[in-house]
Amino acid sequence: MKIITSIFLGLFIGVVSILIVFYAFFSKQLQLPSSDFTLLLIIIQFIILVATLFLSVSFFRSYKKVLTTINDEDLKTLKRIRESRFWLEKYLPSFIIYSGKIKVFKWLNQPEFCFSELKEISIKTNMLTRGKQNKVVIFKKRRGGSFFFAIDNNPSQIQYLFNKAIESNPNILIEDSSH
Repeated sequence: MKIITSIFLGLFIGVVSILIVFYAFFSKQLQLPSSDFTLLLIIIQFIILVATLFLSVSFFRSYKKVLTTINDEDLKTLKRIRESRFWLEKYLPSFIIYSGKIKVFKWLNQPEFCFSELKEISIKTNMLTRGKQNKVVIFKKRRGGSFFFAIDNNPSQIQYLFNKAIESNPNILIEDSSH
């Protein structure tokens, strides 16, 4: 987790630094006031970096909390499913199911749902992405409201989600229109 975060932060810092250098170079050629703007870019980069670090710490603490509370059976299942996932999903899955609950990992928030509070789970093809995460899972709650997140097109992962949902809540509606 630390390596992946370090890579993303390093790439971010590198890209922003290159933009600052390019601006400083071209501002001298175009006679633009570079010192004020460069200072502003550095301040903006620092603010974004601090926010990214804060979100990263929160994101990985959420993973750690789930992994420390998961029981042995669910951990074995998670390890088995992990082998069929895309390389990044092996180490940072978009969801973990344990004890009749599902914890969804999105960058800005990590909500947790009990399957008993859901009335429907549907999976649809996401036409907006061309990458690995081209399926959208939609949870519809019993008390209204819905929630969605993206997963990769992995049949064993999708079947695992459906099986655990039905095991915890036999009345849940399952819709898979991604085929």
